[in-house]
Amino acid sequence: MHWDMAALSPADRYRLIVNTVTPRPIAWVVTQAPDGTRNCAPHSFFNALSDDPPLVVLGLMAHHARGGDKDTARLIRATGEFTIALVGEADAAAMNLTAADAPPGEDEIAYSGIATTPALHVVPPLIASAPVSFECRTFQIIDASPRSTVVLGEILAIHIADEFLGGDPARPRIDTQAMKLLGRQHGSGHYVRNSDSFEMKRVGWPLPDK
Repeated sequence: MHWDMAALSPADRYRLIVNTVTPRPIAWVVTQAPDGTRNCAPHSFFNALSDDPPLVVLGLMAHHARGGDKDTARLIRATGEFTIALVGEADAAAMNLTAADAPPGEDEIAYSGIATTPALHVVPPLIASAPVSFECRTFQIIDASPRSTVVLGEILAIHIADEFLGGDPARPRIDTQAMKLLGRQHGSGHYVRNSDSFEMKRVGWPLPDK
């Protein structure tokens, strides 16, 4: 069976995409308005794109169903700055609270009781409990449609909690599994842990004999 995207509504396209492209990493995005109002929301249309320059991508819903711009897209457009936290299992409940469709201007960090720490290069703060955080500056904004905004962000700095680093401080080993990061799966409210993994050695060329 196949589906032609042009024949489907955006909602039906979304359902097919999120039920097949899994798991998806979660960007817990923090933005801050010029008046100091903070916004925090998780987004799973997210990934890393490049190391030169170091880029991430966010696919954002541009508008509320009830009307008006959604805060993440609006504040990134206004300020050009944001931070991204990766979500560990310990932060799952707080992250879920910030996913609520709160009215514009509501401070999700405050009502969710999330502790923050100042960033080094941008105004929006870092989520203190996150295993990993990125400080980002807007590289490019693509208004794909009235419904969708795509943000390319340049990573200015990466913060990794010391407990997940070991070995040579100049080039530390990163214990990714110990971070217990979460990803999004199919449908609403379904998540996956990264603790169940396996290793398969990458092959070289020429291919080994079978």
